[in-house]
Amino acid sequence: MQQPSKLMPALYGGIIMGVISAVPVLNFVNCLCCAGILFGGFMAVFFYKKDLPPAIPLTNSDGLQLGALAGVFGAVIGSILTAGIFALMGNVTGQMMMDFLGQYSDQMPPGTFEQMSEGMMEGGLSVLHFIMSLVIDTIFGLLGGLIGYSVYKSKQPMPSSTPPAPL
Repeated sequence: MQQPSKLMPALYGGIIMGVISAVPVLNFVNCLCCAGILFGGFMAVFFYKKDLPPAIPLTNSDGLQLGALAGVFGAVIGSILTAGIFALMGNVTGQMMMDFLGQYSDQMPPGTFEQMSEGMMEGGLSVLHFIMSLVIDTIFGLLGGLIGYSVYKSKQPMPSSTPPAPL
């Protein structure tokens, strides 16, 4: 019997990660220990387990591969969605950060606030955002895949042990 492809379940998990990471209010879920990214890796294992024949057991290697691949897909999809949202709505998050930091601009060295605002609002951080997302989504997607493996692995029956014979 042949194992199903891991590509589509990982893509589905990556789409979940990307949407959770890119939508402006929904992305606050990731403030809870990257819960949205963990969820995407978990769901990749869920979708894979649905396609897996009962004769083939789910392995921890499957969970690792699915979670990491979902993380890569999630970083790419999340970056594309973020760029699209920036094009439609502008850099809402960057503007909120600059408004917050503007309260403390008098405590910063001269010129620092202006340099930060240029970089934030011009979108110069998009490459850095993608690289950081690639690393973070892969690591936390991998952890989500391991959590998914621990939930969906085949349960082994406990061996029945006979009590020791009395002496």
